[in-house]
Amino acid sequence: MMESTAPTTSPLADQPWGYQLILDCFGCSHDICCDLDNGYEFLDQICDSLEMTKQTQPYIFKTCDRAFPGRPGYSGWVPIIESGIQIHTSAKNHFVSIDIYSCKLFDQTAVQKFTMNWFAPEGIDARFFCRGRDFLSRSMTPRLVPQQEEVSTL
Repeated sequence: MMESTAPTTSPLADQPWGYQLILDCFGCSHDICCDLDNGYEFLDQICDSLEMTKQTQPYIFKTCDRAFPGRPGYSGWVPIIESGIQIHTSAKNHFVSIDIYSCKLFDQTAVQKFTMNWFAPEGIDARFFCRGRDFLSRSMTPRLVPQQEEVSTL
């Protein structure tokens, strides 16, 4: 009797490739939404809080007043070995948006507490996603490449 040679799936094959937490912070002060130094420090310190490794310092940019008059705020990003963290603010709307994407699982509650303490929003809307589900099993599966149709010349 022959033994089955069907491939077995690893428990890791069902794991996601990465994790993403999106925080929308409502009711933040106008001043905090315009404070570039505060945004820089947030990006710098959230990495330490998450025990993630910065590839370089955070980059942060004030919203261009010429292109977007009357819409003060800033955008920033810090690349981390585990992926990246970005922030966008709108002072006019008292809004801060934070996006953390990492291949390393992290404590969502700790991030929300850190953010609440940092920006003091009236409320946070949090969304958590598992990205690239079945990535390992899908990346190991051969892909069928569609053949190109022949073009006839008349």
